Amino acid sequence: MAALVGGALVGFIGAGLAGAAPFWIMAVYDPYMIMVLAVIVGAGAAGFGWALLNSCMAAFGALVGQITAGSAIHHDAPFAGLGTAPGGIVVGLAIIALLGPLGYGATRCDRVGGVCYGLTAGVLLSMTAEELLVLSDEWPYALTTSAVLWAGFLLLFRRRLGDRVYGAVIGLAYSAGYGLVLQAL
Repeated sequence: MAALVGGALVGFIGAGLAGAAPFWIMAVYDPYMIMVLAVIVGAGAAGFGWALLNSCMAAFGALVGQITAGSAIHHDAPFAGLGTAPGGIVVGLAIIALLGPLGYGATRCDRVGGVCYGLTAGVLLSMTAEELLVLSDEWPYALTTSAVLWAGFLLLFRRRLGDRVYGAVIGLAYSAGYGLVLQAL
């Protein structure tokens, strides 16, 4: 229930700030806050199923919060402005839902945990890859936010230096591959 309420709160605040906040705040807030929430609820879950359920609830809550704020504050149509994630709304929700189980797996102290950490960090870094390819005004803020979250997750989830390097290499490889695929499209 906390994941649903947290997601709704994050989505409502993000959509509420969309018109009034400077663009650099929104570049830092969206989509990183909901992604961090999904990783947190996943990492704190009691098992894989709970991590998946909690991250799905956070994603759904964020969607409900965005719809509510868009309608109540900005008087938009209920689904206006949704789907800004790469690939649209369905891909964005799927990415957020998968971050929970990846966050849960990242808490393991073995190679599987390193792979899960690396993929979690890679997904966060891949958001920057999209901004860099478009060369929007937001890319420096997205890059800084991704780098800080990547380093923060590296320090929180990985205890040994070898595991940190292993996870970092996987994260960088994933994000570089993602950027190359986007560039090819």
